[in-house]
Amino acid sequence: MPKRPVRTIVLFSAVPWDGIFARPQQLARGFVANGARVLFVEPSASLGAMLKRKESAKFPFGSAPRFTEDALAVVTPPLVLPGGYSWRAVNKLNQRYLARFLRGTLDALGWQPTGVLTHLPGTADFPAPWPQAYDCVDDHAAFADMSPLWRRETVLAMERDLLRRARCVYASSDALVKHCQRIRPDTKYIGNGAQVAHFAAAARGKTGVSGLTGPVIGFYGGLGPWVDVALVREAAFLAPELSFLLIGPKELGVAWPDMPPNVHYRGLTPYSELPRYLADFDVAMIPFKDTALTQSVNPIKLYEYFAAGKPVLVTAIPELIRWEGLVYSFTTAEELVYSARAALSEAPTLPAKRQAVAAQHTWEAKVREMESLMRVHGM
Repeated sequence: MPKRPVRTIVLFSAVPWDGIFARPQQLARGFVANGARVLFVEPSASLGAMLKRKESAKFPFGSAPRFTEDALAVVTPPLVLPGGYSWRAVNKLNQRYLARFLRGTLDALGWQPTGVLTHLPGTADFPAPWPQAYDCVDDHAAFADMSPLWRRETVLAMERDLLRRARCVYASSDALVKHCQRIRPDTKYIGNGAQVAHFAAAARGKTGVSGLTGPVIGFYGGLGPWVDVALVREAAFLAPELSFLLIGPKELGVAWPDMPPNVHYRGLTPYSELPRYLADFDVAMIPFKDTALTQSVNPIKLYEYFAAGKPVLVTAIPELIRWEGLVYSFTTAEELVYSARAALSEAPTLPAKRQAVAAQHTWEAKVREMESLMRVHGM
């Protein structure tokens, strides 16, 4: 009896492996835990990006695969032409170049792909015949409002083609499900989750790693244009007795105003260390701006905050206010401060209720749900 091929998934990620530890890394680890091999493909940087970020030029012709654990290899693609998300012809050239590079990588590993999981609309033009699944986690066209190198019409056209090409489609929020269902009525909702045991440790009490005393209002994650740092600044001026702790990398081009002394910043913090910082939060927050992009996101950090039982201050966007009763919503700096003070004296039964929600949203469960559909489609 011939041996069945080992399931080998090529995962096209929108974030690098060593950046913010997000859905792509969690899925990759989950697939490996369930017996698959994964080639984790980091996002391609353009030749223009190397002028802004020197680290982009570290592997101009792509890297050799590096194993982060058994059966999980990470690869950095070669630099590509800028403008792929503005001009379809450029994207097609970039995708052909990427396919050639990945074929060489897979041959060197001795791996034969059984499927692709992509988070990137540009892979609509990826020329390899491997069956694809599309995991939609962002309103990609909304990034055109933030970058002159993205054109809304081009991104939407790519995504329409990818939705038609994909054997199965997932989306991480209700808004994205409705968006994808215009082309693919069979789009399946699979929201985000948490490594519950990892973050539950933060419920045991403060560690002191932040070095802060008194009430701490904390946030961790990418500090991009979707985070309302100006509103946090205003709230800090209004409440000098509160310490505001912001943890995460600052995105290029994000305006960073002068902050009052009760706003404290830490850069990118390893995933392994996040629970120690979360333990020092008296109240967690997700101060996103209300934009087309954030209206469709399902923040992973919400479930991680919940795993620790923390009260959470949230911008009034759909995937956050659906947890009314467990979160505190705000639209202004005054409301943020009012909610923070209310959260500091909330009912003692609420932390356990949040932890119960987190227990129903584990990454293990999300991966099983995703894999069940991929197997139906031979992936």
